[in-house]
Amino acid sequence: MHGLDWAIIAAYMFFVTAVGLVFIRRASGSISEFFVAGRNLPWWLAGTSLVATAFAADTPLVITGIVADKGIAGNWLWWNQVIAWSLAVVFFARLWRRSGILTDAEFIELRYGGRSGAFLRGFKAVYTSVIFSTVTLAWVMLAMQKIVSVAIQEPAWMAGWEQSIESGLGFAPGSVDLWKWTVLIALFLVATLYTVLSGFWGIVVTDLIQFVIAMFASILFAVYAVDAVGGMASLKAQLVEQFGVERSENLFGFLPALDSKWMPVTTFVIYLSVLWWGDCGGFAAQRMFSTRSERDSVLTAVWYSVASFVIRPWPWIVVALVTLIYYPTLKDREAGYPMLMMEILPVGLRGLMIASLLAAFMSTVDTHLNWNASYFVNDVYKRFWKPNASEAQCVRVSRVSTLAFAALAIILAYTMTSIKDAWVVLFNLQAGIGLVQMLRWFWWRVNAWSEISAMIASLIVTTALAHLTDWAAAERIVVTVLICTPIWVAVTYLTSPAEWPVLEAFYRKVRPGTLLWGPVAARCPDTPAARTSARTVFSWLLGAAAIYAAMFAAGKFVVCDYTSSALALAACLVFGGLFAWAYWGRRPRPAHPLE
Repeated sequence: MHGLDWAIIAAYMFFVTAVGLVFIRRASGSISEFFVAGRNLPWWLAGTSLVATAFAADTPLVITGIVADKGIAGNWLWWNQVIAWSLAVVFFARLWRRSGILTDAEFIELRYGGRSGAFLRGFKAVYTSVIFSTVTLAWVMLAMQKIVSVAIQEPAWMAGWEQSIESGLGFAPGSVDLWKWTVLIALFLVATLYTVLSGFWGIVVTDLIQFVIAMFASILFAVYAVDAVGGMASLKAQLVEQFGVERSENLFGFLPALDSKWMPVTTFVIYLSVLWWGDCGGFAAQRMFSTRSERDSVLTAVWYSVASFVIRPWPWIVVALVTLIYYPTLKDREAGYPMLMMEILPVGLRGLMIASLLAAFMSTVDTHLNWNASYFVNDVYKRFWKPNASEAQCVRVSRVSTLAFAALAIILAYTMTSIKDAWVVLFNLQAGIGLVQMLRWFWWRVNAWSEISAMIASLIVTTALAHLTDWAAAERIVVTVLICTPIWVAVTYLTSPAEWPVLEAFYRKVRPGTLLWGPVAARCPDTPAARTSARTVFSWLLGAAAIYAAMFAAGKFVVCDYTSSALALAACLVFGGLFAWAYWGRRPRPAHPLE
């Protein structure tokens, strides 16, 4: 690191903090301003903020590890989410915006009502904020340690200070990594500062800046990386020489090989048919119901799908392939990304690249802190603790709770040496509840006990399979779904549905499709019907196909397979045109575009 690199990093930190502070007064007006920007975000700002949040500091490192171990096709571990986001475009984006809520936990009580709905709302808020989201923050902080340890050298005086602290407190030598934690906590506190003061407005605006910096730097890094090995043709030739023809072809394959050990055909089908289940809730839903209109909510989901799957991953994938040439025997494949960054980038660009990773880190931190605080204030404090709290009181509590969640995340990250196993467990738990979370929008009979039973069954089955079997993750997921689904369906029929006034109010406000809401729709003749037709389902599948085709077109272009890229682009145009016709091109235009 040179003086110019440090100057770039310092300028970035000052700039994003200053931008965030501009919105202090606006965020202080109400909790609606503090948590959903007064529902006035344009689609491009909401969508970019969502992409920036999903682009954490650990993301390029994880992609590097995946590609180095399994090739480009390894990204199907998360590429299956294209199906979910096409579903969000066609169905959920409009529904989230119509709900008029502050958090997806609030949706639970809007949908179910009663004591069971209130209990589930509170439990969901605590579980998501204290466990799921805070664990995510700790994971991101641990990943950032790799970047700090490789990119920013510890000063000599700090090493001596660490030794003094260790001996004074009786710790073993090397047990107090004071330098890395000083850097991490400083970055974390900067993000916390503008999150506490400027709320959601400060988050989305700084996210926009952070995304532009991060993408610009990652593309430049990919260009330098390919140039460092003599171009893409030379990269392919060197990989063949280093690993052989078969291994090299697998590295560049966009689909898993039929005889793949890590993802055989059955596992691939499972990833495409099960793991995307859900309604794109959480901080993604927060962006959707923060937009100024239903149209903006839909376009938020469209822009996220394009930016996240078509644009974002390819610079990282290229760098990952280059790391195999520079570090063919590296045990920690993920560390190859920051190592290569420090080795080949010139002064100045190195500082910009580190600043971009800091931006990715901070864009994830600010969202999760604000998201956690929204659960506490809206779904615990105001709902159960002090229902008559004023807007000013709620904003103050929002800021205090943001600080509290920041402290909790730092403590959790420090005390955990590895949370990878916990992440896997949380991931498997989602498989058992994904279907019920989707169907609660479309089937009037689903009730709070449906979700509660699905969550309990998923927890028990996931824990039992993890301890009693040595099955692969995909096999455990299938068994979890096969056991949990009959349980929550049976509970649904054995318990009473939500009360009719609750169902009618929900139907009038959100206007879900009438396909599985017939009895409720019959009681609400004054509400225009929004029919979910075969054409709507067809548009969902066409949207997913268009995104996949665009993704492959971009990827094939990057690896210089121009013929395949042109064919994929043509397929994208065909699927995209059919999607536009099926979803938007009906005449006469319906009053409610879900028809």
